[in-house]
Amino acid sequence: MLLLHRLTWFRVALAWGVFTLFMILLVYGQALTSGLSVHWRTAVLGPLVYGIIGTLLTPVVFELATRFNLTAGRRRWLAYLLVHAVASVLITVLYRASYLTLLYLMAVPGVRLSWAAILGSVNVWIPIYWMVLFVAYALDFYHKWQHRSLEAARLETQLVQAQLHALKQQLNPHFLFNTLNALSTLIEDEPRTAQRMTAKLGEFLRLVLDHTEAQQVPLAEELHFVQLYLDIEQVRFSNRLTFTHHVVPAALPALVPHLLLQPLIENAVRHGLAAVGGGSIHLQAHRQGEQLMLEVHNSGSSPHADSVRGVGLANTEQRLRTLYGSRYVLTLRSGAEQGTVVRLELPFQTK
Repeated sequence: MLLLHRLTWFRVALAWGVFTLFMILLVYGQALTSGLSVHWRTAVLGPLVYGIIGTLLTPVVFELATRFNLTAGRRRWLAYLLVHAVASVLITVLYRASYLTLLYLMAVPGVRLSWAAILGSVNVWIPIYWMVLFVAYALDFYHKWQHRSLEAARLETQLVQAQLHALKQQLNPHFLFNTLNALSTLIEDEPRTAQRMTAKLGEFLRLVLDHTEAQQVPLAEELHFVQLYLDIEQVRFSNRLTFTHHVVPAALPALVPHLLLQPLIENAVRHGLAAVGGGSIHLQAHRQGEQLMLEVHNSGSSPHADSVRGVGLANTEQRLRTLYGSRYVLTLRSGAEQGTVVRLELPFQTK
């Protein structure tokens, strides 16, 4: 317990100053209600000297609380309790002697300087020592509670970051595996096409590596990643794949999870278009109040009611759950005429 290094004279003086003001008002209030006159020296100097001596002795009590810590365990608890019992008597006697001496020197009416006056009310003032001791331990408990709360929040943040990083890293090899498979089929039959595809893949991977630590990026940057990915798929599908998008400018600064759209587009290509040899993909995004609305629509087959979600879609939903809790919507439905629509509703956040 390190109480003293957190104890500032300003805080101690402020606490005793408030107490002194309260005592002055109390003395005057009692005099007014009882109809008795009270000398201003008694009403003002008494509480004022009381507060000044209390300010000077409080660090001593805090030091004793640190050296003989009653909250440290049972081993020396009884011995420390006896130390504080003796200290409470000695410090109270010191306080009373100082208090009466100063009032006597300032000629406060009715003050007698004698051992009888000093010791006569020591038992009344001893609880002040224990009250200050209780405040010292209460402040220490509060500081420890605050420290534990901050530490728990820091650990929770690290855990979430680790989970998000792991989920994100699962996407890269998944995409890489599919692209390399496509490349292997092109190398012998269409070497020039494979060469262009390899160059696009290299550029895409370079950008992914540049954003390895980023969990969220503006939608404008995410669209750039999607365009690079589609450039790779365009090499494979040639003119059989059409990509259109409608993104309102107000939606471009919105933060979205990095590599959010790529697995959705990849699913649209792999499950919706590849089976029929081609088709179209349409992406649209707009802001609706405090929500960012995203839709990925492919012209392939409609989803079955009992379809099992693949790795990309399941991984995407887990990332959204980790980032936003229950503040997101991800739905998969049939298009108005044909195909599949993936719809996302995310909190609209910007940097």
